[in-house]
Amino acid sequence: MRRAKHFISILMAVSLLSTLVPAAALAREKISQVTLSFSMDTDTWSELDVDGGDGYTVRSVSLFPDGGNGSTSPYAVVILDAEEDYYFSSIKSNYFSLDGEGATFLEAARSNSNATMTVSVRFKELGEGELNAPAGLAWTDAGVATWEKVPGAGDYSIRIQRNGTLVGVASAPTTKVNVYNLSTKITKTGDYVFQVRANGLFKKTKSSEWVSSPVLSVDEAKLAAIQAQASTDAGVIGEWHQDDAGYWYQYTTGLVPKGEWREIEGFWYYFNDSGYRVVDQWVDRYYVGSDGKMLVDTTTPDGHYVDENGAWAPK
Repeated sequence: MRRAKHFISILMAVSLLSTLVPAAALAREKISQVTLSFSMDTDTWSELDVDGGDGYTVRSVSLFPDGGNGSTSPYAVVILDAEEDYYFSSIKSNYFSLDGEGATFLEAARSNSNATMTVSVRFKELGEGELNAPAGLAWTDAGVATWEKVPGAGDYSIRIQRNGTLVGVASAPTTKVNVYNLSTKITKTGDYVFQVRANGLFKKTKSSEWVSSPVLSVDEAKLAAIQAQASTDAGVIGEWHQDDAGYWYQYTTGLVPKGEWREIEGFWYYFNDSGYRVVDQWVDRYYVGSDGKMLVDTTTPDGHYVDENGAWAPK
């Protein structure tokens, strides 16, 4: 009888606690599977759309077009947040159902008491399609070719003609920027036209058609003026400048990088929308130090390891 009274007292205590502790704190519902559907926005060729399933939301998507881990296929790191009262229950490959763009599972990690999931996905078919042709082709007075950027372009091929005949017999050079100095190719009088083609950032993307610039008519006076300032710089040489707001970089062609990454003398820098070098902060999954250089194969000041490509992927 004494033991029965003791058992009844325990049941009453548990019943009382259940009225005081919210149900959400006692149990969470398991997410039985993670389903992700991927599609590329071919208007921008940079936005990877991701649709999820029930019980979780997509917090962020970081796309890496150049691939990694010994593969040139692009990949993405997707961070998911479990909704309230839910949790992720596995990191095995069969826990993930992936669809679109040839998506295949690489690895996954959980954190925040299994409320956060970080998953890496590789894409075998990302970027299928054809790029738009470059527009806005123009000459500068110094014999520099310029054109508008093409979304999805990894680089551009360029060639020059004089009086309808190609100048030079070597294969067309490429440039990652939308400017190329052709002044050293202008050595005779005549009518010059440059042609440019956009090449895809992704292996599956088809290059655009070649398009031609307006004619640059070069007489003796024009030829002398161009040759007087001719430079072998094809758009990759420049110098640093500084003012009270910080550092910026200007190429000899006049181009100032803004809102983008640029490799300068073997180091990667990020320039904000005003053209100033960014320092001491994360830019997506990359960290730039106090000198603006992207950190690689080291630990960042806030304690995260970045790999040989400079990327941080939570484990």
